[in-house]
Amino acid sequence: MANRRAVGESAANARVPAEPRRPAFHAALYRPLRALPRVALLTTLSVALSVTLSAAFSGCHDGNAPTAQAAQLPQVSVMHPESREVREQLDLTGSVAPSATVTLVARVQGVLREIGFTDGANVKQGQLLFRIEPDTYRAQLVYDQASLDNADQELKRQKELTSDNATSESSLQKAQTTRDQALAKRDMSRINLGYTEIRAPFAGRIGARAFDVGNVVGGSDSTKLATLDRIQPVYVNFTLNERDANRIGLFTRAPRTVRVNLIGAKPEQGEDAALEFVDTRVDPASGAIKLRADIANRDTHLIPGMSVEVHIPVSEPQKVLLVPETALLREQAGASVLVVNAGGVIEKRGVTTGSLYGSLRAIKSGLGPADRVVTGGGLAVAPGVKVQTVDAVAQGRS
Repeated sequence: MANRRAVGESAANARVPAEPRRPAFHAALYRPLRALPRVALLTTLSVALSVTLSAAFSGCHDGNAPTAQAAQLPQVSVMHPESREVREQLDLTGSVAPSATVTLVARVQGVLREIGFTDGANVKQGQLLFRIEPDTYRAQLVYDQASLDNADQELKRQKELTSDNATSESSLQKAQTTRDQALAKRDMSRINLGYTEIRAPFAGRIGARAFDVGNVVGGSDSTKLATLDRIQPVYVNFTLNERDANRIGLFTRAPRTVRVNLIGAKPEQGEDAALEFVDTRVDPASGAIKLRADIANRDTHLIPGMSVEVHIPVSEPQKVLLVPETALLREQAGASVLVVNAGGVIEKRGVTTGSLYGSLRAIKSGLGPADRVVTGGGLAVAPGVKVQTVDAVAQGRS
């Protein structure tokens, strides 16, 4: 009987797992909870969990709410309109042309013996550019000079005989004609010999040669060898419509100078040019009149065929507000800009624009000096949206 009891206790002990051993502090923590009833225990744990979660959410909303809200706002760059004293002007486009151009051609036939320049180089006035074989033309000149000498002697002899009544008047006239013909032929040979050397008629820039040494040139009347352009000074050709011509008083008090700039260059990089030609009539087909300005082009940065900006002053200097051209919105209803009001909300403001000064556009009406104009990030926002603002000047420096 005692053995059965021992076996039963062993089996019971095997079925019930032993309670894991906990550290002393763990047992001390849970000892009071064991003493509570099951319902009271669950209520206590629920209250503790609720208090913990409430404290956590309360801390998040109280400490980080403004930061999280600001981080969700779109960011735009803004700037105040720039106030500057400028002169209203007409902005036109012109093209550069050489002040003189010449096509160099071979006026006598022969083998090209020498080229005295490099393609695209600047040449001086009188510089030798081409030499065609001169030997044939030099020999012809010597022959014709000898014929002229003989004709001179015969004319002299006929004059002496005429004075002695030893010859007829017709013989004297024939000798005179022969001598004149010999003189003309000698002069033509001298001219042809001069044509074997082609020199620069003025200083300028020469283009690419059309023939190399060894080629026969001058076989036709239009054997073009190269083109020479004078680019100091250069001309700037442009047109002006009739309305703007009357606006600036072109036909009564035409401006003496215009401002010429490379396309996209800063205003201070421009150069003054003298308005030296105004056409005598308005083209009835286009309603425009042709004008031409003369610019020194001292550093030869302007070359023929280049497009340039031409600015003609219209008014006396006056203060205007300027904003970047890229900040303007162009629509069928007119120009507008996005501004940020005092509440940090985007507004769309219609404006009246004026002339362009470099990359800045003059604003005649619609903006004040204190307005904050959106210059960056405007594509991601719309009127009525609240935004964060960053100073455009400070952002450019950083």
